[in-house]
Amino acid sequence: MEKKVAGWLIVHTEGTEHVNYELYEGKNIIGRSTPNFSPDIPLDDTYVSRKHAVMIVRLNENNFYEYYIADNDEVNGKPSMNGTFVNGKTERIGKSAVKMIDGDTVQIGVTKFVLKSTEISIDIEEAIKLVKKQEYQTTVDFVTQSKLYKKIKK
Repeated sequence: MEKKVAGWLIVHTEGTEHVNYELYEGKNIIGRSTPNFSPDIPLDDTYVSRKHAVMIVRLNENNFYEYYIADNDEVNGKPSMNGTFVNGKTERIGKSAVKMIDGDTVQIGVTKFVLKSTEISIDIEEAIKLVKKQEYQTTVDFVTQSKLYKKIKK
């Protein structure tokens, strides 16, 4: 049985093309590919860990998809090196998954994605068209954020 697409993450980083990734119900691991590991959403970004973040998609009691982003904690118990950021906020997401809605932006490394749900967009072409009309989210300076995070953890 073929999996049903539950939404999309569409790359929306200044100066890049709008690459899209399908989301499915359950855990969708976002990270850097290696010879021994292939994430669901592979990023060619030197600031991204192998298992950097996970997008969790669930059906709620009304039969609509809900979307949550979690830093590496959800995958293997420790945070990613450079953090995961939502909607341009400079505070990296913590141990708990953060609920996202259609049109929200998540930044992982230097890559920014816009979440598009199947409730808003009927297909990927419509989703991409809507993302292209959307303003770019502020890019978080995660290098500075990582240095601050390391100081706080000590």
